[in-house]
Amino acid sequence: MTQINFGDDLADQLRNEVGAQAKKPFKTWYISPVTLGKESYYLYVEKLTGLPIITQKLSTFTYIFENVLHELGFLTAKQQERINRIVTETIQYRYNPDETSPLIAEYKQAIKKHQEELTEGLTDEAKLHLPENDLMSDFSLSLCALLDEKHEILKHFCRVANDVIPIKIGKPRPGTSYCTITPQFRDPRDWEKFIGQDPAKNHQTVLAIQDNNVKMIEQFFTTEYGKTIKNRDAAEDVLGCFLNDFLFHDQIDLVTTNLAAVNQYYWDILVDGPNKFPMDVLDRFFTFLSHAGIVNKPAAEHVAENLQHAIDTFTGANEVSYDAMNEMLANHPQMIDDDYDLIMDAIDRGDFPESFRDTLAEFDANKKQAKVVKVRYTNPAQVKMTYKIRVTLADFTPQMSRVFYIAGDQSIETLQTVIIDIFHGYFGPMFDLVNEKTGDCYMSPFFLGDDFPLQIDAPDDVIDASKATVSILNKGDQLVLTYDYNDDWEFNVTVEELVPNYVGYQPIVSEAKGYGIIEDIGGTGALKEYYRKYQHGDVDPDFKEWLGGELIDLDSVDINELNLELREDGE
Repeated sequence: MTQINFGDDLADQLRNEVGAQAKKPFKTWYISPVTLGKESYYLYVEKLTGLPIITQKLSTFTYIFENVLHELGFLTAKQQERINRIVTETIQYRYNPDETSPLIAEYKQAIKKHQEELTEGLTDEAKLHLPENDLMSDFSLSLCALLDEKHEILKHFCRVANDVIPIKIGKPRPGTSYCTITPQFRDPRDWEKFIGQDPAKNHQTVLAIQDNNVKMIEQFFTTEYGKTIKNRDAAEDVLGCFLNDFLFHDQIDLVTTNLAAVNQYYWDILVDGPNKFPMDVLDRFFTFLSHAGIVNKPAAEHVAENLQHAIDTFTGANEVSYDAMNEMLANHPQMIDDDYDLIMDAIDRGDFPESFRDTLAEFDANKKQAKVVKVRYTNPAQVKMTYKIRVTLADFTPQMSRVFYIAGDQSIETLQTVIIDIFHGYFGPMFDLVNEKTGDCYMSPFFLGDDFPLQIDAPDDVIDASKATVSILNKGDQLVLTYDYNDDWEFNVTVEELVPNYVGYQPIVSEAKGYGIIEDIGGTGALKEYYRKYQHGDVDPDFKEWLGGELIDLDSVDINELNLELREDGE
């Protein structure tokens, strides 16, 4: 649970919600009112990193925080989604006048000192009609920039994010067809036990890893992936600095430690400008590593996706999204009549993408015929109920199942992530939940943008899973959760019971059979094959190494471990 601490200056506006002290990163914030010109705002500051969030209303913190996250290109999209869920899933305000962030005073002083330029940024004509979320996220980052040089707030936020939410890098399964290159270097995982240690105290180990990295780079340039790079000197500098400098900055890390390190490295060197960075070198290098059997294919593909996300953020290509434009027009239809020319001028200047011209014309032509579709997000009669849910992994024998309890006021998105979590999924791939009776399809808003084309039959019927609550489900409902459209895991979900006066921690698993899934194994068919080989004791040693050196007993499950993970995610 995220706690936002307030003092006497907001005691008349906020109710004290008593609870245990939050301990995890990103879960403790402080809030104080601030004034810019004649307008009042609310300043939130994260305890550990000092990240600021500015809002005009107390109710918009979660939306603006999400917008700010999307502007931080040093985070991967997966990290952004996970951090957003950590911070915004459950929030309480706590009266705590004896504790605050020392940066609040510095932010207030910066606002006072830079009144004119901050006010100008908020009243820029090109931004006048942006949704509040976009305007306030720009304001928050502008405020952060005023102190960032002194405190390195964003770098600190990045380091913490990579410690808390590293992006794991899988190794290809033995016999994978795309592993066509025989490596002339050791697998970096041979030094895995040294990850996190002080480089200065492990000098010989560091030298051995760096020497192996040099061999890795040399072989890369002998393959088709490295030969065609135009500026080899620049590419060698990029790879050398990344592998043998950046990954040893604070501690020993390997190229196989954390995929998000690529984004952090790219962001760190953007001070020289994107034009001086050979954009395809890291993409090609990780593709080479996948064919050499060091990283799996999804990891190599994600490097390209993550870097493109960082580039778009840095260049401002995603400052105004297609969805934001539609939201703006839907919320302010009078703009089409009153400010049509203003919007078109903004498109001509490049403030809005060229595609918005067609969006505007289409919206203008059809606004009178537009129908408002009302979606029920909550059932008031059931929102205080506790739901008993049974979930079974489809098409697998022996049965793998879970029974757990979850509150009716929790979001459908939380229900989805709980299921994935207790079956040992990592949340990276896409997922959706379909109610077989109503046909409703629930998806996280993270998957509804242009970067994630829907792979379902009725995209117009998709419901935002972050807005809908469990309370709209009824006893006896049968649903199917599909997770990872490549491996295509399916879970049969049944609402068994609604408990009116449930006492105890939620969500909580009460019954469990079987371990769950193994990410990237190849779906149910591959899991069946692994189970068969495990039972006969003939699992390939290379596959055991791919699993991290220890085989997984699919018949074994620890309910206490599952519930501990749920509690840690909820704190």
